[in-house]
Amino acid sequence: MGAKVSGLKELQASMQKLAKQTVPKAAAKAIRTVGRQAMNKAVKSVAAEIGVNQKTIKGRARMTAKPTPSRLQATIKVNRTHMPMIRLLERKSNRLSATKGSIRVGKYTVQRGFRQRLANGRTHIMYRQGRKRYGIDVAKVPLSQPLTQAFEQELKHYPEQVQAELAKQLVGKL
Repeated sequence: MGAKVSGLKELQASMQKLAKQTVPKAAAKAIRTVGRQAMNKAVKSVAAEIGVNQKTIKGRARMTAKPTPSRLQATIKVNRTHMPMIRLLERKSNRLSATKGSIRVGKYTVQRGFRQRLANGRTHIMYRQGRKRYGIDVAKVPLSQPLTQAFEQELKHYPEQVQAELAKQLVGKL
């Protein structure tokens, strides 16, 4: 007694298509989604820590190489250089207050600081370092450590997040 199964070849073909096309596409999309979420969360935490708008920090992180079904890898590049202190004034809550011998922007204070319009037309917060003729420099906010810590924190559970997102993607495809 044999039972005849109809549509077995179609079922096998759809299973092969699922293994060859659908899973890599879903994996690439899951990696891209989790990477973008990690970027957004890291930017949000650093912006809150420093006291600037997220837009100011968001321009410093971008996904340069997006994952594809043939190359399941994403590359996020982050500009971790110091940010000029004048950028703190982009947020309305940060005010510039000058007292004798120092200038304060948001929660940052610069001794011997002053605001100056430069020859190129930009305005910066400068400070004097010594008695030398050119002992003046632009006041900057360090971003290297906060950005590094935020991205490491967000990418700590990256494999588990990718697995969960991949499961969501595949459930939607089936």
